Amino acid sequence: MFSSMRLDLWLIAIATACLPLRAQEDFVLRSDAAQATVNVSVLPFQGTSKIPEFKDLAMPEEVLRADLDFSGRARIVQPPSGAWDTAFFAQKNVAAVVTGSAKPLPGGEVEIHFELLDAITRDKLSEKTYSGKKKDLRRLSHRFADDVVFQLFGERGIASTRIAYVRGGEGRKEIWTMDYDGFGNTQWTRNGSINLSPVWDRDGALVWSSYLGGSGAHLWRQEIGRKPSRFLPSVPGMQISAAASPLDGELALAVSLDGQTEIFRSLPNGKPVRLTYSPALEVSPTWSPNGYEIAFTSDRTGSPQIYAMDREGSNLRRVTWIGGYNDQAAWSPMGDRIVFARQAGGFQIMTISPDGTDEKWLGVGEQPKWSPDGRHIVFIRRNGTRSDLWTCNADGSSPRQLTFYGDATQPAWSR
Repeated sequence: MFSSMRLDLWLIAIATACLPLRAQEDFVLRSDAAQATVNVSVLPFQGTSKIPEFKDLAMPEEVLRADLDFSGRARIVQPPSGAWDTAFFAQKNVAAVVTGSAKPLPGGEVEIHFELLDAITRDKLSEKTYSGKKKDLRRLSHRFADDVVFQLFGERGIASTRIAYVRGGEGRKEIWTMDYDGFGNTQWTRNGSINLSPVWDRDGALVWSSYLGGSGAHLWRQEIGRKPSRFLPSVPGMQISAAASPLDGELALAVSLDGQTEIFRSLPNGKPVRLTYSPALEVSPTWSPNGYEIAFTSDRTGSPQIYAMDREGSNLRRVTWIGGYNDQAAWSPMGDRIVFARQAGGFQIMTISPDGTDEKWLGVGEQPKWSPDGRHIVFIRRNGTRSDLWTCNADGSSPRQLTFYGDATQPAWSR
C-alpha cells in the first residue's frame, strides 16, 4: 500500500540499503536499486469503444500492460472485476494503478489521457495527455509506460526506444527501424545498395556502412527528417562496424587500409585517430559506458577473440580465452558485462565480465546488442537460411521473437 509519500520513502529505503562504500562505486547503487519491483494494475480506458481508430489496434491498457511487464520493474496484478477494487489492491499489495480515457479530435486524431494513481488513496502520481493519428497511438502508450517507470523508480523506461536492423537478401540490403516490441516497422534507407551495421549515435541519428556509389563501404549518418551525409568523406579505405561513444559523440570504427583493418575513432567530419597497429584483422569496436575504454575483435593470436583497450589505444588486454571464435562484443550500459557471440557448432550468445571472468551462456543466437537500461538483449537467431530478431532478458531468460520475415539481421537498440 503506497501513498505518494510512502512511495517516496520506499524508494529512499531501497537506496539507503544499497549505499556504496566508495563514491566511485555509485553505479552499484543504481544497479542494486533497479532490482526492486512493485505490483501495478492497469485498468481499461474509457471511451475507446467509440473510436474507430482502435478497431485494428491494441487498447492502451493492453500496450501498457505489455510495456510494464517487459520492463521488469512492475508485476501486473489485475482485479477480477476489471474495475477499481481497493480491497483487492490492499490484499495483493498493489502500489499503483494506471488508467485513463480517450476521445476523438478533429482531423482524424485521437487524444488519450493517462493517469497513474496511488492504489489506496487514489492520489494522482502522474498524468499526461497526448494526441496523435492512428499510426502514433501505440507510441503514445509507450511514452506513458516510460513515465510510469520514471515516476516509480526514477529511471528512464525503454518502451519508447527503437531497434534498427538490416533487411534484404544478396545484392540489396536496407536499414529498417521498429518499436522495441516489434511493431511500427519503418524503412529508413531506400538507395538500392548494400547497407550494413546500423548504430544509433548519442544525438539519436543513425550511422551505418553503405556500398552506395560503388567505391567500397563508407559510413553515412542521418538524423530523422534530414538527408544522409558521409561521415568521414576525406578518409580513404573501407569504413565498417561503427560504435558511438556515450561520452562525447565520437565514433569508433574499423577502417581497411592497405590490406589491414584497424580500429580508429573520430568525430563527424573530423580527423580520425588510429588506435591499433597490427597485421591482424581488428573489427567490431564497442565503447564502455563511461567512454574510457573500447572492446573489439582481433585475430592477432590466430583466431577471433575479444580484446579491450583505453580510448587512446593503450593498456591492451585480452578478455576472452575460451573458444576458438569469439566476436560481436557489446558493452553493457552498466559496464559490468560484455555480451558477445561464440561459434561452437552454431553461434551462441555469451556474457563475460570485462576482466575476463564469470563467463555465462545465454542461449543460441548471434549479433547481440543491449537495451539502453541493460535489462534486455536483442539478437538474431537463424533457422536454416532464415534469420529473425529476438529479445531476451539479460540472463538469457524469456526469449521472444520480434520479426518473422526471415531476412532480418544486425540489430541495434536506440539509447
